[in-house]
Amino acid sequence: MKKRILIFILLLQIAPKVVATDNLRIPDLRTLAMGGGGVTETPLFNPALLGLQNSSKLFANYYNRYSVSELATVSGGIHFPNDRLPVGLDITSFGYDEYRESLFRLSFGKLLSEKFSLGIAVQYALLQSELFEESTGRLSADVGVAYQPVDNLLISWSLLHTPSVHVGDKNIDNEYIAPYSMQLGFRYSFINNMLITVSAEHNREDNLRGAFGIEYAAFEDFSIRAGVQTTPLCPSLGVGYKIANIQIDAGMLYHSVLGTSLGIGISYDF
Repeated sequence: MKKRILIFILLLQIAPKVVATDNLRIPDLRTLAMGGGGVTETPLFNPALLGLQNSSKLFANYYNRYSVSELATVSGGIHFPNDRLPVGLDITSFGYDEYRESLFRLSFGKLLSEKFSLGIAVQYALLQSELFEESTGRLSADVGVAYQPVDNLLISWSLLHTPSVHVGDKNIDNEYIAPYSMQLGFRYSFINNMLITVSAEHNREDNLRGAFGIEYAAFEDFSIRAGVQTTPLCPSLGVGYKIANIQIDAGMLYHSVLGTSLGIGISYDF
């Protein structure tokens, strides 16, 4: 057991720096398979996208980093667009019994004009571990905008975890569970069944990180996805299959040193 905990702590120190992301804000499996550029694809990275959604969505995702069960992230929630104020709820859990990170997030988005959407979100990230006498957390906010100059082009920007305040035991350094991040992305549909995404991120760990993704709808209910993210260079692949209002997505990301990360997600549109 002691060896298991020591290995886990080591991976916790390595993983955030290697993948340049926090443990809790993991994109859905569709987005992950397209390189992870979430600023144009999911309200979890840009609350303004809630204003662009046409239907409500109930979803759940499981993502296992590097085939290590202690590094698994489980997430779920509901997005509810409406005429007054679209709202979303996201809940995420990372780790295992001896070390647990949790995220509770409430987001709002509004379409202000035919081409422009604005969104804000508030979240609480909680860190609980047997290594500490008390738990600690951070309360933070996100802001995002989305702009569609033409029907097939989306320009998206978001600022995550800014501002933020420390909650709980101040002797514990918990900044990495709510790291600052600024993202800019573009999404372009150049033919009816193909989509391309490009994004760039500036965060606390790295000066700049990029992502590129592509999605091809081979059939009406089946899609193939691929992508790559930088810092370090990690390719990704995935597929999606839709049955009536149910969407099932699977994806993988490969790191040349740490190995393969796998995940599966399911969503229901209503």
